[in-house]
Amino acid sequence: MHQPSPTVFVSGFFHETHTFLRERTGLGAFRDLALHHGSEILSRNEGNGSPMDGFLSYAAAAGWKVIPGIQMAAMPSGMAEDAVFDYFREHFFAALEVHWQQIDAVYLVVHGAMVCESTPDVEGRLLEELQFFFSRRGKQVPVVAVLDLHANVSQKMIDNSTCLYGYRENPHTDAREAAVKAAAFLQEIWEQPGVRQVFHATPYIAPPAGQGSAADPMRALLRRAAAIEAANPHVLCINIWAGFAYADIPDCGFSFSCCTRGSAAEAATWLESLGQELETHLSSAYPYEHTLEAVLTLPGLQAPVLLIEASDNIGGGTPGDGTGILAPLLATTETGIVAVINDPEAVQDCIYVGIGATCTLAVGGKTDSFHGEPVAFTGTVINLTNGRFELENKNSHLASITGAFVNMGPCAVVQNRQATVLLTTFKTPPMDLGQLRSQGITPETAQFIIVKAAVSHKQAYDPIAGDAFYIDSPGLCTSNLLRLPYRHIGHKRIGPDATENSSTMQI
Repeated sequence: MHQPSPTVFVSGFFHETHTFLRERTGLGAFRDLALHHGSEILSRNEGNGSPMDGFLSYAAAAGWKVIPGIQMAAMPSGMAEDAVFDYFREHFFAALEVHWQQIDAVYLVVHGAMVCESTPDVEGRLLEELQFFFSRRGKQVPVVAVLDLHANVSQKMIDNSTCLYGYRENPHTDAREAAVKAAAFLQEIWEQPGVRQVFHATPYIAPPAGQGSAADPMRALLRRAAAIEAANPHVLCINIWAGFAYADIPDCGFSFSCCTRGSAAEAATWLESLGQELETHLSSAYPYEHTLEAVLTLPGLQAPVLLIEASDNIGGGTPGDGTGILAPLLATTETGIVAVINDPEAVQDCIYVGIGATCTLAVGGKTDSFHGEPVAFTGTVINLTNGRFELENKNSHLASITGAFVNMGPCAVVQNRQATVLLTTFKTPPMDLGQLRSQGITPETAQFIIVKAAVSHKQAYDPIAGDAFYIDSPGLCTSNLLRLPYRHIGHKRIGPDATENSSTMQI
C-alpha cells in the first residue's frame, strides 16, 4: 500500500553569532534580511536559490503538504538579544499549537552557530523544546535540519533531532543542494524510520581561513567521510562540522556526526578516525598571514592582487568598515586600488554633495576600536545607487544567506587617482562580483582589491585574481585566535601548538 505524502512543518532561524563583538543583534537586523510569517515564507523564497528554496522545491516535487511557521535570518554579527529568540519561539510554537495534530515531520533551516545573551546553544535549546512540545502531546515526529558547515554542533542538538545535514562546500556553493538532500533524507526516514545519530566532538578550534573545502584539513576530512558513506549503504550521512571560531561557548569547534541505520559503535569508530585525520592535517588549519609591507615589495606581482582582510571578514560578523589594509595602502604611492567599506554616514555625505562633486570623507573605522581608525579620503563621487543587485552566480556563498537578490542599502562610489571605494549602508560580504559590477566597478582592471573575507570570496574572486595574499591586520575575525580573550571554551586548542586558551586582546 502506497504511503501518503507527509505534512511537513517548516521554519528557519539563521544567524552566525560573533560573541567578541560589542554590538548586539536585535530584531531590526532580522527585519532587514528576513522575518517572514506563514505563507510569506513561500512567496519570499520560491526560486531565490536559498536553502529554504531548496526545501520548498523538493516538497513541491514530492507532493508534500507544507505548513510554514516562521523564518528569521540576519547577517553575521554580534550576540543576538534574548528578545530575538523569544520572538521566534513565541511564533514558532504558536504555529505548532495550531497545526500539531496534522504534522507528520518538522524541517528546519538553521545555521548551527547562533548565540543569544542567555542561551549559548540556541539551536540545541530550540530542538530540545521542540521535542518537549511533541512529547507532552504524546506524539513523535522526525525532525530534520539543514545546517551551515560552520555550525558549532552540540550533543543536545544531536539528541533532539532525527537527522542533521550540513553543507559540504566552503565557499558554500552547495547550500541549496544540501537543503534538498536533507529533505530527501526526511522522505526516506518518513518512509522507513529507524535511524540514529552519533556525535564526536574534538578539542580543536580553527579560524575560517583554515576551513576551505579545497584545502586540507577540510579536503581530507570530506574525502574520508564520502568514502565511508559510499562503502556503507546503511549510512545516510557523515557530517564534518568545521565550527565557528568566534563564538566563545563550550561547544565551539570541529566536530563530526553520523546518521545511520547501523550500529552506534560502528559509527563512533568512523568518527574517531575522522578525529585522527584532523590531527594529521591540523597545522593546515592555521594559515600564514603576510604583512602588507612584505607583499608590496614582492617582485612580479600579477594584477589584480587580492589583499585578503580576514580580520574584517564580513561573513564572520565583523563590521566591514575596517581600515587596517586601506589606510597603509593609501599611504603608499600604489594606484589601482579597489575597496568596499561599510559606512552609511559617508554614503549620506556623498548623496548630499551629489554625483560629480569632489569631497573629503572620513571613511571607515567608526564601529569600534578594533578595526582601525577612519581614513581621510578625498575623491569624486562617480556613482550613487540604491545598492540592490542580483547575484551573478545563483549558487554563490551569498545565496546561502540572502538568496539571489541582495540589498546593500544606498551606496556611493568615490574615486581619486589612487583608489575606487564603494561605500555601502548595509555590510555585504564579498561573495559575488555582481556587488562591484552593479556599482560600475570592473574588478578585472584593478591593481589591488581589498577583500573582507576568509574563504567565502574564493569562488568569485579567485578566477580573476593574478595573485592573492592573506594580510595580517587588526580585527576581531583575526586568524590568530590566540589574540582573542576566550573565557568559556575550557581546554580546547586554538592554535597548532596551543594547549590552553590565551589572550593578547582586551574586548
